[in-house]
Amino acid sequence: MKFTETAPTLPRPDGPPPWLGKLAQNATLEGAVLKRAVHGKDNVLALLSHARSLYEFQDYTYYGNWGRNLFLESYRASVNGIHVECSVIVHMNDAGEADSLLIHHYPLGGALEFSRLMWEKFGDRFGDLYLTAAQADALAKASGHQEQE
Repeated sequence: MKFTETAPTLPRPDGPPPWLGKLAQNATLEGAVLKRAVHGKDNVLALLSHARSLYEFQDYTYYGNWGRNLFLESYRASVNGIHVECSVIVHMNDAGEADSLLIHHYPLGGALEFSRLMWEKFGDRFGDLYLTAAQADALAKASGHQEQE
């Protein structure tokens, strides 16, 4: 059984996650769909704003604080009809600001599609962060993944 199949679906949270309004100016975003880390509150917010719009749905399996300095999210979703699972780990600094975000998308087919769609939106500004359609297709082919999972 897959990890995300072991937990029941939770009610969808009202509004954005609480940490989103508390991003530190020096916030860093890392993730499976990124080629490198993203630095700075404005850059992180620009990417997250669009990324959230790509999900056709989000079924949460965990959403809440984990100890004093972490906020965790786990959800099932769909992007362009492709199944994707997502885990989010947010570190809160001593001032209560979200200073480090780690977002993991899987399986590979979902992560590749997500990265490709983000490149389509931000290729001019953040093109070095994401895979182009040709790169995503080449990785999918090389790994034996079909376009739709």
